[in-house]
Amino acid sequence: MPCLGSGAPRSLRSPSWGVIKPVFAVLLLCAVALDAVQASMPTPGHPISHVTPKIEDPDYLVQRYLEAVDRGELVIFGQTLARSMIIPARVEYVYELSSRTTRIRVYSNLKEPLPVPGQSDCRILSVGAVMEDGHITEIESHIWMKQ
Repeated sequence: MPCLGSGAPRSLRSPSWGVIKPVFAVLLLCAVALDAVQASMPTPGHPISHVTPKIEDPDYLVQRYLEAVDRGELVIFGQTLARSMIIPARVEYVYELSSRTTRIRVYSNLKEPLPVPGQSDCRILSVGAVMEDGHITEIESHIWMKQ
């Protein structure tokens, strides 16, 4: 009778390298792929910092926002909004962990809703403006649909 390795039946012997090698290779590839995905995602170097972020006085920020509005920087759908058309309601501070910077947004309600060009069932009720160095750099219109 030919020799087949050990005398134990095949199911009781340790698994052959023919089966383990592909399984090991798949596990190794998964680990490498996971590292590659994590490397492509921006993550902060130190998500927890003991340095207190700089938060400016909200009254000062609103004053600078209103100065930018007076310079004609608050424009929605081609219409420049004046100070008399808005009521500043809140200042939002968004702290970016990855860059360690604070983004400032001033949110204002409109005294009178404005129509959305080309839409009869929508009205602009408020705006959000991102402030950088005393200038408005981004504007969001908050639109509500009539019901």
